[in-house]
Amino acid sequence: MENNMSIKDAFIAFWMKGFTFTGRARRREVWLNILATIIIGLILTIVVLLLEIMTGGRYHLMDHYGFVAGTIFPYITTIPTMAQASRRLHDINMSGKIAIVITVLSAILSFITEQMTGAFPVSLDTISLPIILITLFTVLGGLFLFIINFIKGNEGDNKYGKDPKRV
Repeated sequence: MENNMSIKDAFIAFWMKGFTFTGRARRREVWLNILATIIIGLILTIVVLLLEIMTGGRYHLMDHYGFVAGTIFPYITTIPTMAQASRRLHDINMSGKIAIVITVLSAILSFITEQMTGAFPVSLDTISLPIILITLFTVLGGLFLFIINFIKGNEGDNKYGKDPKRV
């Protein structure tokens, strides 16, 4: 990627490379994509909120938007996010399989947790310890994938590809 990648370029790259688990991704590409997603989300929220106010809440637009933003959007972006995290790990000379394992295990464990608790807070009973351990793994895995976005990539080529700053 170019050194002067724009927010638009990063957002487009996220979707165009959505199934590309090879190569490297710079910090700039990741953070600009996150920023673009936040900005788009805020704009859509404001538009839906204004429409909700204009229609007097008759159509429950915020409820529908909340479902799409909170449920459908994460499912749509799971694989592109995993691919980008994999490329980001490659940039710091680590295996991208780590991102895949963390994401897949977190999804499975979240499903198990939902089945055990009904997707609501758990009272302190016999299933609390497994729920706490599952949540701890999911949080630590997510935290790891978040922290790698702050680590500077290897300068020069590595075993995962050319330095994206120099391409």
